[in-house]
Amino acid sequence: MPKSTQRLFLAFPAGQLTRPLLRLQDRLALSGRRIPPEQFHLTLRFLGELDAVQQAQVEQMVDRLPLVAFRLELDKLGCFGRARVLWLGPTQIPEPLITLAGQTELGIQELGLPASRPGFHPHISLFRHTSAGGLPSISPIHYQPDRLTLYASRPTSKGPVYECERSWPLTSG
Repeated sequence: MPKSTQRLFLAFPAGQLTRPLLRLQDRLALSGRRIPPEQFHLTLRFLGELDAVQQAQVEQMVDRLPLVAFRLELDKLGCFGRARVLWLGPTQIPEPLITLAGQTELGIQELGLPASRPGFHPHISLFRHTSAGGLPSISPIHYQPDRLTLYASRPTSKGPVYECERSWPLTSG
């Protein structure tokens, strides 16, 4: 009998940014599929297909991490060309987020899971299946997440649906 797995990732929910992100999507008016507001999040680490044992190991690893709060200024647009995803991200990544990303990556590798692609690139996806040339400058959107969430990505005919598996609050240092 094959192992049951889930496609998982760690991210910071961005529901408090729904209004400014929807306004930005409207302003950009790009072709492709808009990311729905209930899916707005800032990715920390994609984990891939994990079984229940691996998921529990990841959760235990996150339990041990110092989850320090941080603030971001989301001030630049970009596009992952091959994936055709338009995103919003920060020019400057705050030190607590860089530290958390590094500690998370180290913990994931210690569990024997595959390494991520080089370079941490925090972002909030806004459109899928799009191409964008000559992106406009934007007014910064300030973001201070309050928790880290382990999401399961479930495929549907209308695109993926993200479901919270577990959350951890961020602390003030």
